[in-house]
Amino acid sequence: MTLLSIIGEDISRIIPVLHAYKDQIKHHILLCDDDPSNHDRAKVLQQGMQKFSAEHSLDWYTKIITIDEDSANDINEVVKQQFDNEGELWLNATDGYPAIIILLSDLVRKKGGKVLSYDHFDNDLHIIEPDGSMETKSLSTKMDLDSYMMLLNYKMKKKNKNDLTPRKQYIMNLYKNEKKFVKVRKALLNLYHGNINGYSFSGYFDVLTDLRALNVIGQENRITSKTKQMLEGDLLEEYLFWLCDALKFDDIALSAEIDFDDEKREASEYRRVTNEFDILMIHNNRICTVECKFKNNLRGIDMVYKYDAIIDYFGNTSKAIIANISNKYKNDYMGMKQSDNFSYSALRRARMSGVSVYHESEVDVIKFQNLVQNFFF
Repeated sequence: MTLLSIIGEDISRIIPVLHAYKDQIKHHILLCDDDPSNHDRAKVLQQGMQKFSAEHSLDWYTKIITIDEDSANDINEVVKQQFDNEGELWLNATDGYPAIIILLSDLVRKKGGKVLSYDHFDNDLHIIEPDGSMETKSLSTKMDLDSYMMLLNYKMKKKNKNDLTPRKQYIMNLYKNEKKFVKVRKALLNLYHGNINGYSFSGYFDVLTDLRALNVIGQENRITSKTKQMLEGDLLEEYLFWLCDALKFDDIALSAEIDFDDEKREASEYRRVTNEFDILMIHNNRICTVECKFKNNLRGIDMVYKYDAIIDYFGNTSKAIIANISNKYKNDYMGMKQSDNFSYSALRRARMSGVSVYHESEVDVIKFQNLVQNFFF
């Protein structure tokens, strides 16, 4: 198969088709107009495809063709050349410009080719046959995070789930009685700063035992600068990770560090775009992320703006949840919790941006999992 994909503003919409037909594709032609930004996106996708095909020993040949989108002759020549030289041709019209799609789809079908259009929201693929009939089917292939990031030409590092599994039971134990754990957490963090007045660990042997098993404290119930970070947020991340893992996403990762500009070298005038995602998930070819904050003082509006911008790197169907555990006083606002951390305007902005806020004093397992499932699935 020769796949001809039209490059638009969101190349992530092309990726599910590439993954679903990876074994049938022999040639992949990336068609873009003369807008430099579209050519840059085509180059990024081409580099990602080259890495993916090498990783999976696929016999892929890719090239980029630039056309004048206002020239019907240019478009016709592309189709004629590919049929004459490459054989069977399928047009991937997902996210392309309407004028190019209309001309190309008509030309391709007249030559006996098929036209594909992928619905990224429903994970459905529409296939238009040469006679004009259409078949709709759901993409059943499950894409993992590594494949998704590689095809987008992103570099990802993540924690090994096998290394996390032995810690799971101790993490779950801590949160069975969250109020008790939070009291010990507060005491340990105050002890780290030298405030030892008024704290007794009597009656908290079970919590201390779990924290020792997780290497957070030693026998003298002291924490270090390294384990302080675990108390401040890492343990919450692991707990929410396991709650999300139980929902059966196609793939899930903890502490995923992604370099969005892997091909560009460090330079004094250039700053690499690298971000760490507390919990990163993929389901039905869509990216979801959860940011975990165990803080009383947080500028929620800044978090909303940050994640509104970041999730765009994964395509316009990606979503994020900001999970903030704090004892700030909260009022209900349209089903969400308003407080000093997350104002009414921050919550409104979140709703408009594909970002949801889970803001509670403690983690309610059912409520959190329902939010994740209803928001992402």
